[in-house]
Amino acid sequence: MYPSTLPRSSSWDAPRPWLICLDLQRDHVIPGRPSYVAGNADVVDTCVRVLSLARDENWRIVHSQVRVETDISWPRELFRAPIEGLRPLITEPVFFRKALSAFATPGFADELRGARGAEVYLIGFSLADTCLATAIGAVDAGLSLTLVEDAVGAGEAPDEAAATRTVLTRFAKLRSSRRLAARELEAAL
Repeated sequence: MYPSTLPRSSSWDAPRPWLICLDLQRDHVIPGRPSYVAGNADVVDTCVRVLSLARDENWRIVHSQVRVETDISWPRELFRAPIEGLRPLITEPVFFRKALSAFATPGFADELRGARGAEVYLIGFSLADTCLATAIGAVDAGLSLTLVEDAVGAGEAPDEAAATRTVLTRFAKLRSSRRLAARELEAAL
């Protein structure tokens, strides 16, 4: 066996973090679309920052996107395309699903088995349904999940979002993107 030519550092001792990018699709940012909320622009900006941090720090990044079959493929597919600035890289697997939870897709669930023991973060849209279902799926898969609160679109109903966050605290940690960035900066020092 040949020795590795990769640099050794203490970061090799801990498993690298994972980032789940959930529904980062244009449907959430185009006015007039059913999933559009005016505040989603701020969520997109935060998602861009978190995704950039994850890429810079060499996290394992996976994307889950909703795909509903209909008779009309055009222009529907334009709205299901990734949001500009949040497109998956070729090294980042993309899993398409029809159900609420990303874990309902067998390939996604298989991929995330590799995240056991690592920190797993979630960003995206649809807090009250898709994010909640995916968080519960993560717990069922034996993962510890952290929801990046300001990088998740909560919709237009503040009471529903508050109730969902309360329920989520039983299944996931909640952290702001600022705290996440500060933690990564501190770890690098």
